[in-house]
Amino acid sequence: MEKILLPEFEGYQILSRHEIPVPDYLFVTSHEEVLTAAEKIGYPVVIKVVSPQVIHKSDAGGVALNLTCPDAINTALVQMDSRVTTTIPDADIRGYMVVKEIPQGTEFLIGGRIDPSFGKIITVGMGGILVELLHDFSMRVLPVSLDEYREMIREMSGYKLITGFRGRKPLDEDALVTLLQKAGTMFFEDEHIVEFDINPVILYENGSYAVDARIYVRTGEPEIVPVRQELPPVPDILHPSSIAVVGASRNPGKVGYAVFRNLLNFKGKLYPVNPQAEDILGVPVFKSLSDIPDQVEMIVIAIPAPKVPEIIKEAGSRGVKVAVILTAGFRETGEEGKKIENELLKIARETGIRIIGPNCLGIIIPPLELNATFDVQSPLSGQIGFISQSGAIITTVLDWSISRRIGFSSVISVGNQSDMGFVEYLQVLDQDPTTYAIILYVEEIRDGRDFLKYAATMRGRKPVIALKSGSSVRGREAASSHTGSLAGSFETYIAAFRQAGVIPAFSLNEAFDIARLVVSEGYPRGKRTIILTNAGGFGVLASDYAEKYGLEMINLPDAVYDELNKLLPDLWSHKNPVDLLGDSNASRFARVFDILIKYQNFWDIAFVITAPVALMDPKNLAHEMIRLSRFTRSMVVGCLLGGDSMKSAIDMLGEAHIPNYQDLQDAFRAVGSIISSCVVDGNGDEEG
Repeated sequence: MEKILLPEFEGYQILSRHEIPVPDYLFVTSHEEVLTAAEKIGYPVVIKVVSPQVIHKSDAGGVALNLTCPDAINTALVQMDSRVTTTIPDADIRGYMVVKEIPQGTEFLIGGRIDPSFGKIITVGMGGILVELLHDFSMRVLPVSLDEYREMIREMSGYKLITGFRGRKPLDEDALVTLLQKAGTMFFEDEHIVEFDINPVILYENGSYAVDARIYVRTGEPEIVPVRQELPPVPDILHPSSIAVVGASRNPGKVGYAVFRNLLNFKGKLYPVNPQAEDILGVPVFKSLSDIPDQVEMIVIAIPAPKVPEIIKEAGSRGVKVAVILTAGFRETGEEGKKIENELLKIARETGIRIIGPNCLGIIIPPLELNATFDVQSPLSGQIGFISQSGAIITTVLDWSISRRIGFSSVISVGNQSDMGFVEYLQVLDQDPTTYAIILYVEEIRDGRDFLKYAATMRGRKPVIALKSGSSVRGREAASSHTGSLAGSFETYIAAFRQAGVIPAFSLNEAFDIARLVVSEGYPRGKRTIILTNAGGFGVLASDYAEKYGLEMINLPDAVYDELNKLLPDLWSHKNPVDLLGDSNASRFARVFDILIKYQNFWDIAFVITAPVALMDPKNLAHEMIRLSRFTRSMVVGCLLGGDSMKSAIDMLGEAHIPNYQDLQDAFRAVGSIISSCVVDGNGDEEG
């Protein structure tokens, strides 16, 4: 897509058509006309050079401020022409913008760009150079509601300047919200605009102005969006009754051998297909798919790429619902591979078969003992669905998941996503009753808007946690605008995830910490938090983390306070965090848990924090924590801190699917991430 930068006066015209306030201005083509325009507008004025070669006017000396008389204008024009032509010798000066000088105010930036995955996005941040210096901005995928525009502004650290910082009068928040909304509407509805910056937007106690406008438009005719093809329904890939392995092999060094060996535990019907073999691992072999007398629901393909389209055609004619293509050598290898991938996709569309991959590790469904991959590890069965764009990350996760007693409902390697992608896999796992939480490892989402639309329907119901790779530094360096430099791929993905209620994670450990917690405890009803500990120092530290990650440290109701006061020694903290003191044992914690069970409507989240002390039997405490979790509707978070003395107790919690955190910050970060993924009010009522 080719784009050009509009002259700034044309940008002003577009803003004015969308009722975005700009200073009085005139565009003129000569020095004499500048003087006439200044008299008409009224002093003081600003003069800006207009030249297609001069993009950053201030850097080229193409701006003159606070001109108060004709003599000042004449001097400024001569100096401006000289500076611009010296800095940019080929600059074609086509005229000048004469703009009414407006009073100083607080500067913001509003901008937009087109992301290849999610489409048009809108950004607001601190203006001038501060937005890049402080990285203080907020972003959304368009379209968004008026309330979301207000949320964007309030997410900025600079929002404190709007509310009245250090005795200053508050600024006109409504004016900034309105201007942001109009800019978003302009960008979303105008098919010609592909990128824009309004920098700065000046905000006052009353009103606002868009001062500088840089708008890029596409050249030529608008791109023709192809009509979206109606795709076959997404099959139930998690419960196949029969599988054929095309390319099953007797050679232990072949992928076809490894995947067929892994599938021997599959409880359904299994058919090896190989024209050169009679039997593999004691199972009779079929020469082709057509030789199999029974219906086959799923095929796993491990043959060279050029032969795959033919197999897809044969499978489609036999009514196969889904093909798992392990083979590499497609789009990822260049033009020739791309042609093969396009051919197999065309055949799949004609026959109605759906494709996982190609170039993928495969699929694992532990509850069915189905391992259609060539990895040696078979994970434990559990309630976490794992969808990954990297086969190596899957093998790594499976390797350490067993020792950590992490179980999976399914593991899916998406490969090239030629057909099914993250949207389809979300749908499958969303409808699976054995999947309680979903983790994504994402490099690229090809249908970003569809993904966000579907993920938003899962908000507050079934959590989706996403780990996005890459910070797209090169993309930011090559950007032509402030917005483009800020809104790189990584930042856009994180903002889009949060917008749809997907929980961003920044490491695999964090992703699984969040998933295990929500699988065990579900979504909390709200953010009202109580901390129970036998160590006052950890209670203070926990309070700091609660504030940092958006949890509400509640006051103890009178009835709860009175019961605790009767139960606990005189030196207990008498507030939240509840310090049960260093001589606490499991019995004391248990009696406090009884009070929390009795009065469970006043709290949503309980952190149970204990350090190793002589009187504490960690296993007894773990038993009581399991009881607290089972007999309340709230979230119980374990923080049994220490080393070997806590291992047996932590294992007990793991058996009961209650994760334990040996770093307090990890615990509060995980809960804060879950809270922020759904809309919750201060009374513990979930709105998302």
